[in-house]
Amino acid sequence: MRKSSRGRREQPQINLDVGPAAQPEENFSLEDILNEFGGWSGRPGAPEAPAPADAGASAAAEQAAEAELRALMGPEPGAEAPQDTKPLPKIVPLDAAKPPKPAAARPSGRFQFVRMEDAMQDGGEEASAQPPRRPRHAPAARSEKPPKPPKPPKPEPEYPTAEEAFRAAGKRGKGIFLRRRFAFLWCLTAIALTVLCQLEVELGGKTLQAQLAAQLLMGLLLIGALTAYDVLVSGVYQALRLRANLDTLLFVSAVVFAADGFLHMSGEGARMPNAAVLLLGLYFALWGRAAGNRARRRSLKAVLSMDEKPQAAVMSRRAWGSRDCVFRTEGSRDSYVAALEAPSCVDRAMEIYAPAVICLSLVLAALMRILQQRDFWGCWSIMLAGSLPAAAFLTYWKPFAALSAQLLHAGAALCGWEGAKRVTGNCCVAMTDADLFSRANVTMNGMKMFGDQNVARVVGYAYAVIEKSGSGLEPVFHEVFVNQNGRACTIDNFRRYEGGGAGAEIQGDVVLVGSIGFMQLMGVRMPDGTNVRQAVYCAVNQELAAVFALNYNPSGVVRSGLQTILRSKGLALVMATRDFILTPAMIRHKYKLPADCIEYPTVEERVRLSGPYAAAGGEQAALLARDSFLPLAEAVVGGRNLYSSVWAGLWVNLMGGVLGFGITAVLGWLGAFSAASAMNLTLFALLWTLPALLVSSIAGK
Repeated sequence: MRKSSRGRREQPQINLDVGPAAQPEENFSLEDILNEFGGWSGRPGAPEAPAPADAGASAAAEQAAEAELRALMGPEPGAEAPQDTKPLPKIVPLDAAKPPKPAAARPSGRFQFVRMEDAMQDGGEEASAQPPRRPRHAPAARSEKPPKPPKPPKPEPEYPTAEEAFRAAGKRGKGIFLRRRFAFLWCLTAIALTVLCQLEVELGGKTLQAQLAAQLLMGLLLIGALTAYDVLVSGVYQALRLRANLDTLLFVSAVVFAADGFLHMSGEGARMPNAAVLLLGLYFALWGRAAGNRARRRSLKAVLSMDEKPQAAVMSRRAWGSRDCVFRTEGSRDSYVAALEAPSCVDRAMEIYAPAVICLSLVLAALMRILQQRDFWGCWSIMLAGSLPAAAFLTYWKPFAALSAQLLHAGAALCGWEGAKRVTGNCCVAMTDADLFSRANVTMNGMKMFGDQNVARVVGYAYAVIEKSGSGLEPVFHEVFVNQNGRACTIDNFRRYEGGGAGAEIQGDVVLVGSIGFMQLMGVRMPDGTNVRQAVYCAVNQELAAVFALNYNPSGVVRSGLQTILRSKGLALVMATRDFILTPAMIRHKYKLPADCIEYPTVEERVRLSGPYAAAGGEQAALLARDSFLPLAEAVVGGRNLYSSVWAGLWVNLMGGVLGFGITAVLGWLGAFSAASAMNLTLFALLWTLPALLVSSIAGK
């Protein structure tokens, strides 16, 4: 750094004096000013500018102007500041100075004075001629790749119509029925050979040798695989789709059992393969397919007997407060086949269980071979035999086939596993006027007029209010209206009352229609001896005008449906009625039901629950072929029983499979193949099959 002794550089001062200070000011005329600054230059007739008195004066003026500009601009880069500043000479007019040098010849750091218009014009032309420059710190523009096209959505699976599915199920059922009989025969033979050889039972003084028994069992294994070829082919197909299931487990078991039996079929170390366990699994697989075909045929038969727009049991979530409700409303047959073919919880669980068992048994068998020097095929074979849940093939289809037969007789068809899942949990079943008492069960028992009222007018008043309320009594009163030549009326200011009635203004008259309790609540004077409970009362302007006596005949079918629902845990009955006479006390009395078994909402809630939009957005659980309450009750209760029994059977099968896998893994690690013999594994499989079948049979009862 330079020393500070030099001090701050003094600013140059411009001397604007043109003469001595004592010189007096002179007065100039306009002509003198124009002559001095060149105002007349370039104009015709202008006076000639006076010539400079001395040529040296011009050079001195030029040097003075350059020195003044250099002082104002400061020193050039790299040059040292001057030590001393001298007073500048006087400034002469600009027209006397020489023109500035071109920009290319001038050193950097000097300015060139141009007009604003020329600068803007030159800048625009230069900007248009040169491409725009990128900012110094701005990142370079990256070449953007074109966006990838979105993946097309997976096409939805196409399902056949109900007619096509019914015919296909019939064709499959014929072949499976015969092959299932043969599979049962092969299974019994394999079990008998295994037991006879293991126990060394004498037949005709001779015992069955292990080598001969192994060869016979290998032959039965091959025959059984050919009998149930579709099961094994399905296992390979599901494995290629990376959706391994119970069929895949059967296929892998067949390969491993065959390899183990072939390696130990002869010689001193001959032992029996686990052919009986495999044949038991193949038999149950064919049995499950046969039960599935029966369930499909029965359900589709019930669907085909219905109209194009049948009634349906629809589950609506949170329809009444926080509770789900089942309604009987209009359904559709279009989506029934898709719901019928939907996978059940057993299928979902086996898609996890089967690949897990295959992989774990393979890894453990390899470890036993490496660490314990055990027989690889023998260890893998006993683990697969112990973990095969044969009864899982029947866990869903057997109870569903029994339930479909029961529902076919009742006039309903459950929408497969999806339908059973939709009616589970704590929910209510809504009962309308037609559910409790159909048109045939309600009749007019008589009519009585009071005062001097016109019969046609009173009947017209009563029918207008009944029709406006949407009550189930509308057909009965319509018949009375036609028979008595009732007068058609227009209703104004219709209103419902909580006490069991309705009112309206008709042609200036206040009309009240309801039960006897409602009339007493509204202050209508009742004549002596008027005390009919099952009757509709009509009052005009607070005066009793007519009494319509009714007769409600309970139906045995409805009674069975109500009792069926009340026996199911978690189900409740909720009244969605509009009839004034129908109350919980009246329903309990007519159908002999226990007390406090029916929910009775407010009149607004009952109207909403019985409206056409109560089940909007609901899920279809079953289709109903008959316009009755019993098919609805049978379908709902049957679906709930099916759901619980299938889950119970699934847990039994999983427990048996996991327990068998653990036991056989320990026996294989210890090398105790005598304990994990073919007979013991067969008995273990049969032992866990019985409780699974028992649990899965509950839904058909």
